[in-house]
Amino acid sequence: MPTLEQTVYDIAVRALGQQEQTLNELRARTATLLTASSLIASFLGAQAVARSGFSVWVVLALAAFGISVGLSIYALLPKRGVIFALNAAKVYSALVELRDDEIEWQRQIAYWLQTFRQGNHATVRRVTRVFEVAAFALLAEIGFLALALLVS
Repeated sequence: MPTLEQTVYDIAVRALGQQEQTLNELRARTATLLTASSLIASFLGAQAVARSGFSVWVVLALAAFGISVGLSIYALLPKRGVIFALNAAKVYSALVELRDDEIEWQRQIAYWLQTFRQGNHATVRRVTRVFEVAAFALLAEIGFLALALLVS
């Protein structure tokens, strides 16, 4: 039967891994959103400009496209200070004296992992919010281009 410390250690490892997976999935969805935004702008945008020139709706669509692209690129860029793994050499140096006390070193590592997870939280939340706004901008882009095509 696992000890409390082993259980807490396992929970901390899984939580940090899930946070890393969340950020990776957000980036994958953001790449898809960036592709969709670009395709919509090139196909519908070209038709809208050909039909109505640079009408108010086309300009608004281009602004929404720019916002979507800019935010998507921000979400895809590497983020400083995000930590998803321990430095093995530093862990060894810090815990070598505890090598015979498995409960204590598991507790220490669990606390470090939790600290990293808390430190990453603001960045993951910000990237999530950026993705949501970029998705909304894509919807606005589609709507404005649809309006431009309808009124022309």
